[in-house]
Amino acid sequence: MSIQENKRIALRFAKEGWGNMAHWQQVWDELVASNVIYHFNSNKKPIVGLEANKEFNASLFQGFPDIKQSLEDIIAEGDKVVYRTTIEGTHTGEFLGIPPTNKSAKVNDFTLLKIANGQLVEWWYECNLLELMTQLGLA
Repeated sequence: MSIQENKRIALRFAKEGWGNMAHWQQVWDELVASNVIYHFNSNKKPIVGLEANKEFNASLFQGFPDIKQSLEDIIAEGDKVVYRTTIEGTHTGEFLGIPPTNKSAKVNDFTLLKIANGQLVEWWYECNLLELMTQLGLA
């Protein structure tokens, strides 16, 4: 795959793969490998597999149903694409086992995707969870 094609796949995932988009799960079925490995905020144990990742990310979308993301930067090289976004939303549902606070939060994040054969095969995500918890009044 070319760098431009990998960038196109990453942008589609970033724009259409959000839970507040009507068909986000179908986008994931198309763009995410069944055995994808997701490294979430430097946790020791990655989340492995498409279905496990859909379930995990659905909790984000349920916890922040009005979540929005603004794409700030995107860089592609070889089989990897990285983008930086600003995400914001209101915590009106349970997220990571935390009951709703009804507070809004806004944080910057970074996503690094490894793409092979037109699908995401490995994924790293980092945001400042301490800042998020502070804005939600939890830290």
